Amino acid sequence: MPLKTNTNWRAVWYCVLLWLVTFLVAGIVIIPWFYLAVAIIVFLTTVYYFKIFNPFIRKRGRRNKNDRDNILIFALISALIWFVILALLNLAEIAHFYYFDFMFYFSDFRNWYLLALVLLVPVVYGLILENAKYMKQKRKKTNALKPLSSAKIVW
Repeated sequence: MPLKTNTNWRAVWYCVLLWLVTFLVAGIVIIPWFYLAVAIIVFLTTVYYFKIFNPFIRKRGRRNKNDRDNILIFALISALIWFVILALLNLAEIAHFYYFDFMFYFSDFRNWYLLALVLLVPVVYGLILENAKYMKQKRKKTNALKPLSSAKIVW
């Protein structure tokens, strides 16, 4: 009986693409600008990856209680998947390019920086989207100009 797995190939593809682009950027961009370039690349990849998840969609009827935290759950899962895949690709990079020289690989701060960015950027972006969703709902409920429009102006 074949083993069936439910793999999110979109997450795997974005992670491999992110790894390849940062690998190319590390070879081209000089060190001081590398940190800015990788942060921009990870942020833009995260924004494009989150486009499938529309937090501002209007749902009719009763809302499920579990529906509230979908954005944060999506962000956490995508960050963890990206982190694990990037860690595995980096281990493959150690085995091939650095010939198992772990001290040389871990002494380079760029590797730690990329893994930290991949963990933090999707989670922070998910929190921002979730907060924007609830702020938009709160703004619709309370209109700041309503007391001014109902006030009587005496001339």
